Amino acid sequence: MNFNKTLFFIVFLLLGPKLKAQTFRLKRPVPENVQVYGNYLYGEERFWDANNAHRGIDMLISYDTVYSASNGTVAFVGYNPNNKTGGFEPNGFGNYIRIKSKWNNKDIYIYYAHLTKPIVSVNKNITQGEPIAISGNTGNSTGPHLHFEIRENTYLWNANRTRRNPELWFAKNGMGAIYGNVPNAPDNTRINISPDPKPRPPYTTFVWAETYKFSDPTISGDDIYNENYAIGDVKPGTYTITALNGNYKRIVTVKAGEVVNADATTLVERNQISEKFILLQNYPNPFNPTTTIQYTVPVAVKTLHATSQLVKLIVYDALGKKVASLVDKQQVPGNYKITFDAKELAGGVYFYQLLLNNIIETKKMILAK
Repeated sequence: MNFNKTLFFIVFLLLGPKLKAQTFRLKRPVPENVQVYGNYLYGEERFWDANNAHRGIDMLISYDTVYSASNGTVAFVGYNPNNKTGGFEPNGFGNYIRIKSKWNNKDIYIYYAHLTKPIVSVNKNITQGEPIAISGNTGNSTGPHLHFEIRENTYLWNANRTRRNPELWFAKNGMGAIYGNVPNAPDNTRINISPDPKPRPPYTTFVWAETYKFSDPTISGDDIYNENYAIGDVKPGTYTITALNGNYKRIVTVKAGEVVNADATTLVERNQISEKFILLQNYPNPFNPTTTIQYTVPVAVKTLHATSQLVKLIVYDALGKKVASLVDKQQVPGNYKITFDAKELAGGVYFYQLLLNNIIETKKMILAK
C-alpha cells in the first residue's frame, strides 16, 4: 500500500511533541493515608453550580502538611474569598498557592487551595516533595481538605479546555490508574468497575466514576490519553468496567505504577474464533519498547478458501517506510498475538498494517522514548 507521506509527516509533527509513556508524572502531594474524595471527582457536576464541573480533585487531608507535587517556581501565594462572580479565582479558593512547572515542554500551573497556612513565598524555587503548606478549610469549603488542580498552558481560571485530571498524574505507592473513552456518552454517565478497585483503608468513599462534564468549557481530557473518564488509585488486578447498561464493557489488567487504557486492553483473550477479520489496537499504547498486537484470522476463510491463508503484518514509520515485518506466512483461522520490540527504533508515530487476501487494515501506535 502506498502511504500519503505528506499526511504522515504532518501527523508526526503534530503528535511527536506529545509523546510520553503511560506512567505517573507527579509526586502525590499528601501522605499515603489520605484518600481522594471519591464522591466528588474531576469532571463531575459541581456541588454548588450544576452548570459547571469540579475542575480538580479533593484530598481529605485535615490540617496537615501539603507537599509540592513537582519541581517549579511559586507564582502566587494569597487569599481568594468566596467570590463566584469575579476576581482571579472566582470559585473561592481561600488561601492558595500556585506553582508554575513544566511537563512535556509545556507550562503547567498547579493549584493547592483551601489552605490554613502557606509556608512558602512568591518566586521561591520548589523541589518536588518539599513542604509548602498546611491544609485547611478556607474559602468556599465545607470541611478541611486540599483542592488540587492542574491547568495547562495558562493560569487563567476561565481559559478553555485547560484542566487535566490529577488522578492520571499521580497515585498512592503501589497503585495504578485506568482511563478510557465511552463513545457518544452523555456528560456524567455512570462508569461501574468490579471488583472494588480501591485500597481500603484509607478509602472509605468511591462507588463509581463518571464521564466528564465537557459542557463546562474548562474541562478536558489528557493530551495523550484523550479520555472521557478515569479511575485513580486502583489496586493491581483485573477489572471489568461497564457503562450505558452494558453496551460499553471493558476488561483491563492494572499493575503498580501503570496508567492503563481500558479500551486498548479489551478482548485480550477470546474463547471463540470470530467470523470477522479483526485487528485490535496495540497495548500498551503509547509503549516503550515493546507492545502487543492482536488479530483474528476469521473462520470464514476456512470455508471460502483454503484451510490456511497468507497473512502479513507489517510496521511502517510516519513517512511510510517499512521498518518491520512481524508476520509473513500461512495461518489457519484463529486468534493471534504478536509482540513488537521497537528498542532499535526512534520514538514517534508508527503504523501497523494487517493484510489477508484482499483485506487490509491499518492502525496507529506511538513509541514513547
